[in-house]
Amino acid sequence: MNQTEHKPKYTIKDVSEITGLTKHTIRYYDGQQLIPFVSRDGRNNRLFSDHDLDWLRMVHSFRISGLPISEVKYYIAMCLQGDETIPERAELVAKQENELEMKIREYNLQLMHIKEKKAYYESVLAGQLEDTWNPVNNNPECGEKYVIPELIKSASKIHD
Repeated sequence: MNQTEHKPKYTIKDVSEITGLTKHTIRYYDGQQLIPFVSRDGRNNRLFSDHDLDWLRMVHSFRISGLPISEVKYYIAMCLQGDETIPERAELVAKQENELEMKIREYNLQLMHIKEKKAYYESVLAGQLEDTWNPVNNNPECGEKYVIPELIKSASKIHD
């Protein structure tokens, strides 16, 4: 985390606009005590400092990388214990970096497949290809044998 100002000056609305997180997410993280030392104004509204924003970004990064809330709390507890926990904190951060890099690789692979399928359908729609992906087009008996009316009904409910 950067050395940042501790003066409370941002409302939840401000923090949401700055970070892109929803107000609900910010309140949830605060309610789970994942942002230590959030201030309150005279009307008990949360006020966040630049330092709190750094904490919030770190917490969200941990959560996006798959770290359970209990482990985020453990990380925070280590921070509050002091410098003797730096090696363990550094290890946890490195582990989450690896987790996130693996997710990114997997998402990139899935995105590549989706883009290929999109290009395929664009070619089919432009009349450049026939739809060979659909097994029914290649084997009419397949549709009769494997298409279950309940499956079609349940799939259409998703789109209603």
